Amino acid sequence: MQIIKRAKKLIESPFIRKWFFTLLTFVMLLFLCFMIYAYTNSRKALIMEYTSYSELQTERIADTLDDNFRSFSRVAALLSTNNMTQIYMFNEQTEALFPAIYAQLYYQLQSYKEAFYAIDSIYLCTASGTEFFTSFSQQPVTADMLEDKNYMAIQEAPSAITFFPREKNGLYPYLMTIYLPVSKSGQKSMVIVNVDIRKISLLSSARSDSLQKIYIVSDDGQLLYRHDQDGMPESVALVPQLELFDASVDFYSTYVTGDTHYIYVQQHSSHYPWSYVTITTPQSYMGKSYNLFASLPIFLPWLLILTLVIILFLTVLIAHPIRTISEFLDNPLMELPEKISEPETKKIIRHLINYIQTNHDLSDELEKQLERQNKATYVALQSQINPHFLFNTLNLIRSMEIETLGYDHKAPETTLLLSRLLQYALNSANLVPLQTEYFYTEIYLQILNQRYKEQLHFQIEKNEEAYDILVPKLILQPLIENAVFHGCSPKLDTHNSVLVSTALQDGFCNITVRDNGVGIPPRELEALREKLSNVRNIPDDSIGLQNVVYRLYLTYGETFSFRIDSRQNESTCITLSFPVSITGEPPEATET
Repeated sequence: MQIIKRAKKLIESPFIRKWFFTLLTFVMLLFLCFMIYAYTNSRKALIMEYTSYSELQTERIADTLDDNFRSFSRVAALLSTNNMTQIYMFNEQTEALFPAIYAQLYYQLQSYKEAFYAIDSIYLCTASGTEFFTSFSQQPVTADMLEDKNYMAIQEAPSAITFFPREKNGLYPYLMTIYLPVSKSGQKSMVIVNVDIRKISLLSSARSDSLQKIYIVSDDGQLLYRHDQDGMPESVALVPQLELFDASVDFYSTYVTGDTHYIYVQQHSSHYPWSYVTITTPQSYMGKSYNLFASLPIFLPWLLILTLVIILFLTVLIAHPIRTISEFLDNPLMELPEKISEPETKKIIRHLINYIQTNHDLSDELEKQLERQNKATYVALQSQINPHFLFNTLNLIRSMEIETLGYDHKAPETTLLLSRLLQYALNSANLVPLQTEYFYTEIYLQILNQRYKEQLHFQIEKNEEAYDILVPKLILQPLIENAVFHGCSPKLDTHNSVLVSTALQDGFCNITVRDNGVGIPPRELEALREKLSNVRNIPDDSIGLQNVVYRLYLTYGETFSFRIDSRQNESTCITLSFPVSITGEPPEATET
């Protein structure tokens, strides 16, 4: 019952049904494409296969027949060099020199004939040309006693070994005669070996082959051998398939279509002036292969059943981890479920848990950021309440100072500098050109000098290449203030100085503020560095260095760096580094 319930649950699942029918459709289309491809390309593949097979068979036939003809040539060569044979051919009184010579010659010729079934007869011609010793007689015979009337006389014999196709008395057998001239002391004789081509074992066994026919065609287009030969030699025109013969090529093969399809293969002999041609009819072979394809529908139902079982198994196998992940997403947990066995599924769910945890952390961080932003907005709005009242009040104070103290007094000038600095601070722009920041920093330094009675030495090393770089507004003022109040003022004398310098390097702007004040003790320096490194949790009431670091973080993210170095009783150096951002607008300092 449990199995039936699980099967019913699987069947009712839309996901299972979707994947089952998707895989079934895919496999059926794939199988159908395969069947169409196999059926349409089987003929071409079979033709290529059988053509290759026919080429190899023709090459084997050519090598075998060449070996046979070389063997017949060796028989003639051995006879021409035999001492007893030479005594017979070049001496008139052979019996006086060798009483048993005829019996020995007859035995020797018979042994060669028995060793080579295809040898029809062997003639040894004397130098006089009037007498022959043959393989079918134990005594020499004269020319007019030979049954074979088509032999070649010594005067017509070639100067080198020659293969000559000919008939024997106009009847069977048709012979390939090997003429081997033999010379000694100015005398000329000849060894003749007559070969019945039909009796060569390879050609004899091929006569019963209904699929493949073998032909031997001379280079001048004469048919030297075919299965049903009527003469020697014959014209290739007697065999229509041989119209493709081309004596100028060493190898040629093609598949010929027509009423009867056949494969034509031509291989030239490597030693003799003829080619071996095979005509192969592949219908029987291809018919067997077509029968194999025709039998496929018988196995198709069983194949479909097997396909359905495999598809169902794959569907369940694929669906199980996906269902596990889906159940986890419906009820996500912060711990990995224990019932999961697949390592891949565990890995995916572990990543999902990490993503969920990260999402929660990001949500908390976003809430904190929104809270900070709301507070900052509130403070900004609060700071903008009636700024004209503040500027008008400062102008009133300046006017009163001028009336009371005169234009030359420092008090009106300081009030004017303060008004400009406050106006710059309340400006809505967040990023300003560095040249503008230089301008208002100098105003701030003038106010500090008024406060410390010119006992501080300030120096700004301006870099004109960095004038147009955008920087957060009032980024230098907290650093200078920190150098003055914490570095110089505890031990104020005329040697105190603050140096501000700017450098560009590898797409970053580096601003350094250095003082020669009291420095920072090592423990306090380490605590300050640790405090400033935690940029994500800046206290809400933070000003000074923490304010600078947090503003840089909000502007540049993780791409900025803040470094503080100090030696107690010697100096303190603060370095800001942030990406270069260029503005095309005129710097504000030139307009002020």
